[in-house]
Amino acid sequence: HDPAYLSTSYPSPQTLSIERFVTHPKTPQLAPTEYISNSMLTWITLLNFLCSILPIITFASPATIFLPVLLKQQQQQRPTNYPGHDHQDNNANNAIEMPPLALTTQMLQCFLFGIYAHHLHMRTLLIPNVAGFILGFIWSTVYPFKVTTSTSTGGLLRTQWRMQYATSWLIMVLGLLTVRKMPYLSSTIAAGVGVLMCTYPLSSMRQALKEKNTNLMGSTVMNCCMFVTCFVWVIHSSWLVEYDIYVLVANTAGVIVQGGALTLRVVIAKDGSTTTRAVVQGGDNAELSVTSPLL
Repeated sequence: HDPAYLSTSYPSPQTLSIERFVTHPKTPQLAPTEYISNSMLTWITLLNFLCSILPIITFASPATIFLPVLLKQQQQQRPTNYPGHDHQDNNANNAIEMPPLALTTQMLQCFLFGIYAHHLHMRTLLIPNVAGFILGFIWSTVYPFKVTTSTSTGGLLRTQWRMQYATSWLIMVLGLLTVRKMPYLSSTIAAGVGVLMCTYPLSSMRQALKEKNTNLMGSTVMNCCMFVTCFVWVIHSSWLVEYDIYVLVANTAGVIVQGGALTLRVVIAKDGSTTTRAVVQGGDNAELSVTSPLL
C-alpha cells in the first residue's frame, strides 16, 4: 500500500485525478458500474473537492474556543465591582477546558504530511497541510496561556500540553531529517497521528458526562466539522469510489467518536433542561448547581 493513501484527511493527486477513471473505465473500485458516466464524474469531482476543502475548515474550527475566551477576558477587564458579581466564577469560565490533544496532533500531522508532500511535489496534498500546520502551531502555542487556571484541572492540562508539544517537535525534527531518504516514514507516522486527531474527544467523554461539561470535548463546531470531514472520507475510501482499508478504518473511528460526542452534547443539554424545569417548579427554596455552558 502506498502510504500516500494513508492520510485520514486529504486526497492524494492520484485520488484527485479524474483522468485515472477516464483512462481506465473498468476499475474494480467502481464496481458494479462498468463504465464511468458523466454524472459519476461530476459526483467524484464534488466529493474530491469536499475532501480537499473540509480539512481546512476543520483546522480553523478551534478558533471557536479561542475567540470566546479572548472576548470574555476583554470584558473582564471592565469594572465589575457591582453587588453580586463573582470574580472567582468569572475567571473559571474565561478559560479553555479542553485537553490539548486535538491541537498538538493537528500541528504534528500537518507538518509531517506537508514535508512529505513537498518532497514528492504533491501540491494538492501540500496546500491544506501548510494551512493546517500554521493554524495548529498557533493553537498549540497559545493554548497554555488560555487554559483554565483551576488548581487541579489546569495543572494536569498544562502537563499534558508540555509532553505533547515537546514530543511533537521531536517527531517533526525526526521527520525533517529523514524525509529525503525515508519519505514514507513521515506519512506513516502522520497517518497514525491522524487517528488520534479524529478521535480526540474520546479521552474526555466520560468526564464530560460525569461533570455535565461539554467544554471538555471542544466546541460543537469542532465536533461537527470533524464529523462531516470524516464522514466524507469514509465515502471516498469505501467501495463506492476508491477502496482503502487504512483510510476507511481511521475515518470510521472518527465518525463514531465525533458522532458520540455530538450525541453526548444532546444528552447533557436535555439533562440540563430537565434540571432547570425541576428547579423552577420547586420554588424559591430549590437549589441549582452551576455548570459550564451546555453546548
